[in-house]
Amino acid sequence: MSEREAPTWPDLLHALWRTAFAAGSTKVFAKELYLGLLELPHVRGVLGARIVPAGDVPVVRWADHDHGVLSGPAGLSADVRPWVAKSPELVTRDVGQAKISDLTVDEVAAFAPALAERMREVGGLAVVAASFRAAEGDRGLLLVTLDAAPRDGQIATALGQIADVVIAADDRIADQALLDTRLAADAVLAEVSLRLAGSLDVEETLRAVVRMAVPGLADGAAVHVQRDDRLVQIAAAHVDVRRERLLNEHLRHGRWAGVQESGDEIDAMESLLPADVGLELMTSAVLRARGRVLGVLTFFHRSGARRVPTREFVRDIAARAALAIDNATLYGQRRAEVEELQLHLLPSVLPDLPGVEIATGYNVAGHLLEVGGDFYGVVRQPDGFTALIGDVCGRGAAAAALTGLARHTVETILEEGGRAEDAVRLLNAKMLRNEVGKFLTLATITFGTAGPDGLPMHALTAGHPPPVIIRRDGGVEETTCRGQLVGVLDDLTFTPADHVLRPGDAVILFTDGLVEARDADGAFFGDTDLEPTLAALHDLPLPRMASTLVAGDGRYAVDDDAAVLLIRYRGDRALDTTLPADQAIEAALAAVRSLGRPVDRLTTSLEPGDVRVTVDGDAEWARVEFHRGEETWWEVL
Repeated sequence: MSEREAPTWPDLLHALWRTAFAAGSTKVFAKELYLGLLELPHVRGVLGARIVPAGDVPVVRWADHDHGVLSGPAGLSADVRPWVAKSPELVTRDVGQAKISDLTVDEVAAFAPALAERMREVGGLAVVAASFRAAEGDRGLLLVTLDAAPRDGQIATALGQIADVVIAADDRIADQALLDTRLAADAVLAEVSLRLAGSLDVEETLRAVVRMAVPGLADGAAVHVQRDDRLVQIAAAHVDVRRERLLNEHLRHGRWAGVQESGDEIDAMESLLPADVGLELMTSAVLRARGRVLGVLTFFHRSGARRVPTREFVRDIAARAALAIDNATLYGQRRAEVEELQLHLLPSVLPDLPGVEIATGYNVAGHLLEVGGDFYGVVRQPDGFTALIGDVCGRGAAAAALTGLARHTVETILEEGGRAEDAVRLLNAKMLRNEVGKFLTLATITFGTAGPDGLPMHALTAGHPPPVIIRRDGGVEETTCRGQLVGVLDDLTFTPADHVLRPGDAVILFTDGLVEARDADGAFFGDTDLEPTLAALHDLPLPRMASTLVAGDGRYAVDDDAAVLLIRYRGDRALDTTLPADQAIEAALAAVRSLGRPVDRLTTSLEPGDVRVTVDGDAEWARVEFHRGEETWWEVL
């Protein structure tokens, strides 16, 4: 770029403000900042550092004309420490929010020789330094090396302006991090409430509480409960899996400060754990209900940790755990609350549609933030029905809110007879208009009216894995529909696909948590086993197929949220009644023959007693099912 075309400092500063305003980390605009300073007259090098209250320098960068911007070059952090130690003695003047110092490189050499040598290597003779506050009690440091003594104050002014940018960005980023931490804590509290309310096994629930707290809100955790007038350890977790065994061992042998039962004060104190565990601090909360001590929940933290749960959070989580221990008989009431919450994310009841069997499966991931963004639904329409499934990026409160927005927006439009394409486009526009900041994927299948050829279906995807058809003979076909993510582009384009389901054919919609499950060798299920597994399971009753898939079929681990929605077209129903077992088989044979299938016997044998028998199909395929309580026997002809 010629000198005439070079951007002016105001231009660079304006661009830096713009970048910093949207950045999620000061690292994002570091290169722009350093290269901008290098454009100023006589500037030969720029050093930036973040200094924690203890004086350590965890972040340091260097930039010069020959090497560009280097993050954490070897030895630079150590070179800066003498400057940090000397800085209280330096003469400074205020420029904006920064403290500015002017020194020669020779003066720097008197107390930081290695740093001075770096400056000399790039032709530096003088230094202008800016020190300013950063978030969480840290300090920011900028050293600009010049090949001539500063004269007009331009460099000091520029550093003061840069300090304003960094301080504003750092404060905003810190505020956002605090908000994210609070949201994470709220999500954990919500999930803890779900676990406590939805389980009669209190100890297993407390183990889950410990697992959810680490690593999102603490570096370690342990829970003790009262048994026979003594506290017994139930579970412990460590952010470092390799040290978890050590933590358990030290806790069991009493090599720590011990459970704190006196009073309800919740303050960090020394854990007294051996150094090999790496957890120097702890915060304890008494599990107390109706005046009785029921247990103690303890969070452990590394020294200097910044993610320490608030007193309110610790008190709240302790109160909920204590209530669950003391009131296990309230399980039914609390379970109703769980179901009410789930109603906002997943439909509690799916429609009963003639000739169609529907089943769902859902696996909740074992992560910190277990409120995920997978959802599904089935909507009746004037001329048929539409099945939908989606996946919101991310986890936690924001993902759950977008899940509710997406599902209810799309379902409302579909219920009014709108097309799936229009519903997805409207959702996309709403997300962009509201600046949601997240995206989601979505797949829909609209089913029309069954005719002689079968049940017509119109498949649509928006960045989502396409639905897969499972034919009645075990053949598996991936639909050819494609589309773009929702919430990213102004204009969405779709490539839908039309297919027909014959009686016995099924179609599966799923989220990527299913296909990204891994087997023991680390291979993705979707890459190796999806089609063979669906083919092998194709005759199962759909509820059993759904539960088998989300459980991993005994061969792969479904570690993420995974939703499955299965629809099977069963054709005409020839029989649906309850009969004694000895009459049910003969009635089923007669019903199969009425469909045009010549058959004289079934292989199914039934114990005496009443059973419900259903027969569906056509002249080429028939399905017989016998139901008694929770048991189902089936036969495909």
